[in-house]
Amino acid sequence: MKNIYMLLLSLACLSVSCKNELQKSDEFKVKKALDSVSEVISVEAAKPSFVAQSTDQQTADNIKNFLVNDYLKEELSLLTANDRKFQFYKIDLNADGKDEIFVRFMTSYFCGSGGCTFLLLDQYSEIITRFSVTRAPIFVEPSKVNDWALLLVKDSGVFKELIFQDGSYPSNPSVLPKAPYDAPSGHAQVMFHDELYESKTFEF
Repeated sequence: MKNIYMLLLSLACLSVSCKNELQKSDEFKVKKALDSVSEVISVEAAKPSFVAQSTDQQTADNIKNFLVNDYLKEELSLLTANDRKFQFYKIDLNADGKDEIFVRFMTSYFCGSGGCTFLLLDQYSEIITRFSVTRAPIFVEPSKVNDWALLLVKDSGVFKELIFQDGSYPSNPSVLPKAPYDAPSGHAQVMFHDELYESKTFEF
């Protein structure tokens, strides 16, 4: 009788031990699965996320060709490798179904204390406006003047309106009067906002 009791006790202990081992095994599997999920999330979070209007490779290649073979052809020898960078943003400013293209230069060769050089190109890489001493971001309002979108930029701490007239926007925001309001509308499209709406950077 004593032997039977001891056998039953041993089986009970073995069962408890196995159960504990299974629980530990399950806990390990769960922990491992959670760690894997966290790792995937971390990797995804680390990937750069750029606004879609700034990532098209064909557009980037067209701009590179324009800069190297046309716009900066005579200045290439003066540029360092760091100077040869740009961003772009495609947007239809006059509702004709064809995107215009903003090109942003960000390096010291193209920038000074008042801002940087920006280009506005049509679909054929013809210059519509060459902006000087202009700061990002640029706000594109839904309202239009002369059938082209109203642009807003900040200069010397205040906003300036850029109104399309006679085939171009004003090229130098610093000489314009303050806009009649202190902020863009909540419906403005924002270009080249490095913290909220980052554009992809290319080299030429």
